[in-house]
Amino acid sequence: MRLPRPAAVLMSLALLVSCGMAVAATDTLNAVQKRLLNSAASAFAQGDYRPAANALPELENTYMGPWVGYWSLQPRLKSVTQDQYQRYAKHYPSGVAHHLLRQQWLAELAQRKDWSDFTRVLQAGSIPDLISLRCDAARDPLLSTSMVVAPFFLWSGAAANDHACNAMARVYLEQGQITPPELWLRLQQMYEASAFDAALRFAPFLPAAQSGQLAPTVTAPAAWISQQIQHYGSNKWPTGQTHLLVLALLRLAATHPAQAAQFVRTLGVLSSADKSLVLYNSAYHATLSFRSESGHWYAQAYAADPQFRPRPQLLAWMVRTALRDGNWSMVEQATQQMDAVQRQQRQWQFWSAVALLHRGHTQAAHTLLAALESPWTYYGQLAMATLNKPLTLKPGDPPAPTEARATPGNNAPERTAITLYHLGLYFDALTEWDQFLKGLNGTAEIKAAAQVAFQHEAWLLGIHASSLIRGGEDWQQGYVLPYAQKINAAATQTGLRRAFLAGLIRQESGFAFGIQSDVGAQGLMQVMPATAQWLQTHVAAAANADLHSVSGNLTLGSHYLSLQQQHFGGSELLAAAAYNAGPGAPQRWLNRWTPPPGPWAGPIFTANIPFQQTRHYVQSVLTNTVVYAAILDQKPQAIWPQWRLGEVMGQTQ
Repeated sequence: MRLPRPAAVLMSLALLVSCGMAVAATDTLNAVQKRLLNSAASAFAQGDYRPAANALPELENTYMGPWVGYWSLQPRLKSVTQDQYQRYAKHYPSGVAHHLLRQQWLAELAQRKDWSDFTRVLQAGSIPDLISLRCDAARDPLLSTSMVVAPFFLWSGAAANDHACNAMARVYLEQGQITPPELWLRLQQMYEASAFDAALRFAPFLPAAQSGQLAPTVTAPAAWISQQIQHYGSNKWPTGQTHLLVLALLRLAATHPAQAAQFVRTLGVLSSADKSLVLYNSAYHATLSFRSESGHWYAQAYAADPQFRPRPQLLAWMVRTALRDGNWSMVEQATQQMDAVQRQQRQWQFWSAVALLHRGHTQAAHTLLAALESPWTYYGQLAMATLNKPLTLKPGDPPAPTEARATPGNNAPERTAITLYHLGLYFDALTEWDQFLKGLNGTAEIKAAAQVAFQHEAWLLGIHASSLIRGGEDWQQGYVLPYAQKINAAATQTGLRRAFLAGLIRQESGFAFGIQSDVGAQGLMQVMPATAQWLQTHVAAAANADLHSVSGNLTLGSHYLSLQQQHFGGSELLAAAAYNAGPGAPQRWLNRWTPPPGPWAGPIFTANIPFQQTRHYVQSVLTNTVVYAAILDQKPQAIWPQWRLGEVMGQTQ
């Protein structure tokens, strides 16, 4: 689930009108203060700082004071002064709101190139975790170089399009502290990430013979390569031209992978590592569109240089391609190339076990699968299914609890998070809540925190707390079902399984009925206004449904989900994919590649969903569904049927 953040929170700061020495915060709010708080929060969500500024004198010494001060500052980042920030920091020297404000203020100071104030703010606290701010610190001329890591190490660890880190790199390139080989390596990383515009800004730092040729490797790579072959032949090029050749081939791999692979076969100037690099990238881009050649190119990439270690993303898709092809040897080959951290991820452990199973190593496979078994994770459930074990509630486990009434909380951060939640500032509530949870000790305290959240009907916060319990052993807390009667009614009306509907809502919104995504999706089922309008026009039962009410949102969302499930032959898996990515996406993927019938069709199709967000979404919804089915039906659940693809391309599975 993407957690929405009001537009004003993304980038801004404002004038703090009232401040003073920090005093003990009051732990209750009177009626006037509550009204002022609601007005300030509502305005802040719309980017307006003024109600918070007006309310601050009344609220600054309450437990919500740091946040009201933040709301009065944040929406006008461009006009704030260092003195105004310092007064806020003096009054509220710690806490989540100050942490957020400090990060945003540092970013603004770096943008202004106000290194004097940047240095002062940075040295007043810990070095920020954000790599962008660490890059800003690295280019601060007033800071000692001993305060930062080696510039290339920092640069190479950042996203290819990170503006701050690229700006830092240009400073160090001018000083000669990033070497030419390091620049070529970073450009290669940028081309692999398709960050071509960012890469072109580094052309002036290349040797003169190559500087003017960088742009053609992006705009017309095939033509540039052909011209160079005419000039130099196929076997011996100057070193700088060879570097450019690798970049041009990486660019070509992203758009015309077959052409890139063909050049690799004919160009003797490439080293075995360069050939492997280009072929891995060709295979990767080809497999995202389900091209049948991708498995062949992966095999060629490995054969070109078995010692070459491609980046983790390429190996991940090598496994997924091998699953599509039923090439279990390649699954093992790809996982063996992974580094220790990637190899230990549950998904690759699982597929390694399946590869062992298909290759006749039953005992080794069962040992791996047994270690992965879990009712709480997607691959844990798949491991249980592979071992022919149903998901069964432990004896004596009661069903999920009903909604409870609120009871007072005594912990200030806990109370602050719950207050933010009910003000509709879900991102800030989760940030405050997560910081509070980090200070707890052990399962008992986390369970108690979750229970307080549920008592206050802060369902998303309680679910998040429960997810941190090692092993996820608390069914009641982790899988609450608020709005149970309305969910049951919507499921009955549309023919959906209530466990499926509940599982999807848990992933979409965490049962936070007022949540809104950054693209405008609304409510429990995150329905887009345009979708709601279409349903109100075309589905009689949804004609009068109110997008912004609990019942209306459920009516609209459940009808849309039901339409997707009907379209995809009853498959909950494909319905979930369509609900997240749009109905055209799974149909397009199926048209390009249809899995053969059998129990593995669903999991292998899911593993090959090209969009990471949709892939994880489907896995989470299906996992939630099985757990809710076990709770609601109070009987063991067979796991394989949850992942069937239904009637696909004329085949029933």
